[in-house]
Amino acid sequence: MLLPERRTHYPMDRLLLILAIVLLVVIAPPATPVQAQSNDVAFRLVRVKYESNGNGRRGWGRRGMGVWATDYPAADFNLHTAIERTTQIPLGGEPLVFTLKEKEILDYPVLYITEPGYWYIDEEEVAGLRTYLDRGGFLIIDDFHDYGDGQKGPQWENMYMNMKQVYPDREPVLLPNDHPIWSIFYDIDPLAALSTKTRGEIGWLDYDDDEYYGIFDDNGRLSVVICYNQDIGDGWEWPGRHLGEASTVSFQMAINFIMWALTH
Repeated sequence: MLLPERRTHYPMDRLLLILAIVLLVVIAPPATPVQAQSNDVAFRLVRVKYESNGNGRRGWGRRGMGVWATDYPAADFNLHTAIERTTQIPLGGEPLVFTLKEKEILDYPVLYITEPGYWYIDEEEVAGLRTYLDRGGFLIIDDFHDYGDGQKGPQWENMYMNMKQVYPDREPVLLPNDHPIWSIFYDIDPLAALSTKTRGEIGWLDYDDDEYYGIFDDNGRLSVVICYNQDIGDGWEWPGRHLGEASTVSFQMAINFIMWALTH
């Protein structure tokens, strides 16, 4: 797999990404989940399909597909387009959707879970996710929020209890602002980064309420990144809504996370 060398975020990088985002606005991806083909040889984002925990939240998935499909499919396809236009990461096809029970997830380096405040995980899925991460996979958890001002709430607790089933002895820790994941491709200041949830989606959250956590394995490898009081997937889905602001940062974060997964 051909990967770009680490580089500094020059103005041209930002220009290319903004240009890619402008072009994304006209993309119309299919609403039916894509299934893997036998010729998968390069990167493809995998969205995790799951059952809701039954608290009544339906989410904004396409055609009633459920909470797991929030921002789908536009977000996933737009992210693939941004990757193609701004990096040297080869793509092996369209984004995919799998459950944690399906062995196919072991063929792909990055999983994406959205709305974890409503995520239900059973014993088979716990085992599937643990196996995936133990074998070097990387998980992005995104799009959930509570009260802000450093206060955790029910959405955090649901995500937390699910991950504690996977790894009872591992705790999410705040990612330091100087962690290399913030500079592996784009230079991102997580303190200054805008959240789509504070750009009008969630009125009580302030600009500095978004937080980013990591879960590390026994060897110190960052295997899970958690975007709390943040929704980078919304930035992918609606690139014209916060052009040059929250959406740009949303794409940059995703690309950095993927670069990290592919090189660690």
